[in-house]
Amino acid sequence: MTKPIEPESLQNEVASALEPMKRRRFLTIAVHGLLVAGVGGWVSACSESPVGNMDAGKALSSSQMAFFQRLAQILLPTDNTEMAPLESVPVLGNLDEMFNGMSAQVRADLGKAIDLFEYGGLVMGWNFSRFTRMSEQDAVLYIDSWQVGHPVQLGIATVLKKLVY
Repeated sequence: MTKPIEPESLQNEVASALEPMKRRRFLTIAVHGLLVAGVGGWVSACSESPVGNMDAGKALSSSQMAFFQRLAQILLPTDNTEMAPLESVPVLGNLDEMFNGMSAQVRADLGKAIDLFEYGGLVMGWNFSRFTRMSEQDAVLYIDSWQVGHPVQLGIATVLKKLVY
């Protein structure tokens, strides 16, 4: 027969486990974490987006258009190939038409997925940058990390890639 857990003994166990984490140590770690996140956000905000400002489409906002433009640049590299330049292929126009035909709920859900992917680099993977502001090499590594990450990340990355392809 097992001995029932008494609230006092459980409280003592938790307290002893957390004892190494004193208040000062916790505050020091928290302040350092906030400084790193703040500096990363500041550097990201100061860096210039390789896509630039884009006009909004029928269904896509200007930020979503910029996001898909950058994603297409990374997923469909045409430099030094015989393929038609990305600018001559109506990738964004096709995406805008596709989004225009979707229900409002699906568009809202995809918008949330786009935002998660766009801003995930600020807090995950030590990129400290939005996806649209990453270098080409970092953007490829970021996409690859989402392909092997949490199942939600894998699902978002797969959907976004299929939309562009």
